[in-house]
Amino acid sequence: MKQNTKITRADLIPSGDLPRGTELLRMGQKLAGDWNVGISGFSRETGFSNEIDYKRHMIGSGRMMQHAHLGFRDLSRTVDAIRQVYDTCASRGAQIDRFGMCLDWSMGYPRDHRASKPRGTGILLEGVADFAALTEASSAAMHFGDFMLGFPAALENTCAALAAGATTIGNLGQYFTFRLPGYDDDVETTQNTVKALGLIAAQSTPVLVHSNLDDGYAAVFEDLSSALGQALLEKYIVTDLIGAPYAVCYGHHFTEPLTRIAFQRALAAISDGVPGSQVYGATVLYKGNHAENYAGLSSYLLSDIVAQKLLPTGHALNPVPVSENERIPDVAEICDAQCHLSRLSELADGYVPLFDLSQIDQTCKILLKEGQGFADRVLVGLDAIGIDIKDPFEMLLALRRLGGRALEHQFGAGALRQDAPGRRKPIIVRPLSGNWKKMPRPLFNQMPGRISLRLRRRQPVSSPRRRMCMSMEKCCWIWCSRLRGLALKMVVYLVTLITSLRWPKTRPSMS
Repeated sequence: MKQNTKITRADLIPSGDLPRGTELLRMGQKLAGDWNVGISGFSRETGFSNEIDYKRHMIGSGRMMQHAHLGFRDLSRTVDAIRQVYDTCASRGAQIDRFGMCLDWSMGYPRDHRASKPRGTGILLEGVADFAALTEASSAAMHFGDFMLGFPAALENTCAALAAGATTIGNLGQYFTFRLPGYDDDVETTQNTVKALGLIAAQSTPVLVHSNLDDGYAAVFEDLSSALGQALLEKYIVTDLIGAPYAVCYGHHFTEPLTRIAFQRALAAISDGVPGSQVYGATVLYKGNHAENYAGLSSYLLSDIVAQKLLPTGHALNPVPVSENERIPDVAEICDAQCHLSRLSELADGYVPLFDLSQIDQTCKILLKEGQGFADRVLVGLDAIGIDIKDPFEMLLALRRLGGRALEHQFGAGALRQDAPGRRKPIIVRPLSGNWKKMPRPLFNQMPGRISLRLRRRQPVSSPRRRMCMSMEKCCWIWCSRLRGLALKMVVYLVTLITSLRWPKTRPSMS
């Protein structure tokens, strides 16, 4: 991208018969008469109708919360696993406050299209009864994130999750970067996402809109302040324009304790008291065997525990099992990770006085200043080219079509780099972006690494369909790092097949 490239409205939203955000929200709100938050095992056993109130109560009581993430291909096996993890951890003194589901990517397709679409290795929920089987499996809250919001089936999946009693639904971050094989209608995807957000906002029981920044543009930004700015933009759309509470998840790529804690404190400053969903484990630290991976597990957990003790934000902590870089973890390994967190939290009190917060707080101040500047520049810039920044449909579609790299190039905080057109010098380097060159060579000898490197060598993106190649690269890296065996071969095969196609050029390059 040339340094002087200018973006126009026609580049992002060509003239045509597109819906208005207000009408889409109205359509979603009307559904609230038929679809609302039902009763779940969590609400029945805890007495709390929603996670926001529960999290605030836990913050007030001084207790740190724990999040377990799982999801096998079979529904009954997943229900049994939830019960086993919850009961086993309780018997060993560790309380699971919430579960997150590894939903299958085919959940993103409309229900009546799934039979003809490729399927991954996650759990596939076909209707309210399947969602309810999970929300009734234990007294922990159930979080539905992956392949819900941000996909063509966003509305129907949200209806089912609400009816089953879920009060945290995501994952908005995936709207910006994830793409489904064989599907590229971003207008329909955005329409259904806005309708779903309208339905959530119309609930009498508050429902958190969850966004994992590491699944979105934070994974492609080079500057950590851009990631905070993206959170501010998403919050503006979800809360200011739509009226729903917004919760941020982060952690996958936050490998350094200083920036991990500083980012948590910056989120606390912009959250307006709305609790966070969860902090995900820094899974990129898992590079060895189980014994070595426990060092990575302890490293990010200690940072997260201390952060919550110093400034609780309601984020539940997610200890990722140490076997995840090899295969899908089993129940015993999930329990071991949870009990490791529980015990480490008991021992962490002695570390709190040792933390010097001066550099952390200075980094936090820079993040807040530059992150707000990024968000402000984006809004001013989009408004200047004719994007209706008061319309959630136009805002979401424009940000998605612009792309993360072009977004940071146009509106980022750092100075433009003369040696690398299209890039800026980061104010605060995003931890993982500075570590790719330090990755061990064996990592790139694995199949996900080879696919990633191959895609990076492709020609610059020049159309929306070609931009999908970059999105699939990100999808491949994130998901391949979690899946092994047959699942890994399936994902790699699909990504290789899709990106080998010749994509027609349909409009000017913007990234």
